[in-house]
Amino acid sequence: MSFRNLLLCGAILVGAFAPNASAETIYLALGDSSAYGETNRTHNPSNGDRGYVKPFADFLATRNGGVRPTVLNLAINGETTASYFAGAGRVSSDGQGFNTNYIGRPDPFPQYQEFINRTTALTLAGKQINDITVQLGANNLDGAASNPLFFTLTPAQQQATVLAVLAGVQSDYINILGDVRMRFPTANIYAIGYHNPYNGDPTHPLFNIADPAVQGLNQVIAGVAPFFGATYVDFYSAIHPNEASLTLISTFPTDPVNYVHLNDAGYAAVSRQLIQTASVPAPPAIFLASFGMIGLSIIRRFRRGTAIAA
Repeated sequence: MSFRNLLLCGAILVGAFAPNASAETIYLALGDSSAYGETNRTHNPSNGDRGYVKPFADFLATRNGGVRPTVLNLAINGETTASYFAGAGRVSSDGQGFNTNYIGRPDPFPQYQEFINRTTALTLAGKQINDITVQLGANNLDGAASNPLFFTLTPAQQQATVLAVLAGVQSDYINILGDVRMRFPTANIYAIGYHNPYNGDPTHPLFNIADPAVQGLNQVIAGVAPFFGATYVDFYSAIHPNEASLTLISTFPTDPVNYVHLNDAGYAAVSRQLIQTASVPAPPAIFLASFGMIGLSIIRRFRRGTAIAA
């Protein structure tokens, strides 16, 4: 589903009134393994009421008369911004099977389709979806970097590869956030950035290129978010410079899959960041008709960052 034609039609203002407190409220989480609360796969299967989702839902109870919202976490390990729509193409093949919200679904089943199915049913049942977190994009970078050919490229070619990935993420994010905002014009939407686990291990092969790539990804997310009345949440600064102690990076030699994830202390740190960000009143949600030169400016900033780091 593309929003480009819609964006050309004109500005659409979206109401930004706070939803009424109700016991029938839902907190919806969309995303990948970080949104799912994954650590080392020893606490699966799960419905995803963990990681940063659980403490954030606890916090939301304070805005809902003490009643905790029902958590619906549709995040899937290995999800990319593209596989979110397609189902196929995840960088982890076991992720959907871990999330008990997908029991009975064929694998792979698109997270986007499950989002539509669940939210339509909830709306028809009179439930309010007041708060939504979205975190996607890191696996797009991982998919490129995990290709063995990536390390045979020159630094300039690696940079070009990363920039191409970021351009794809930006395009997908426009569609993802645009669709979420269209369906839930008064919801609080939080677009969440990423930590960089590789900062915790200078010997890792991706150490030099990872930081500008992750910060470039975060700039894409932060740049797109306000155009859909979404609030960007900075997880990078919540973890940096303590990646060695707040992620599973030290397990890289024995666990080549899960070492990029936060540990329990890391999730506690990013939860505090999310709660702090959500505690600040958001500006009016405005759906703008044009994105101007946002993509070009983000890519230019990323290019300058990699040039400095090189």
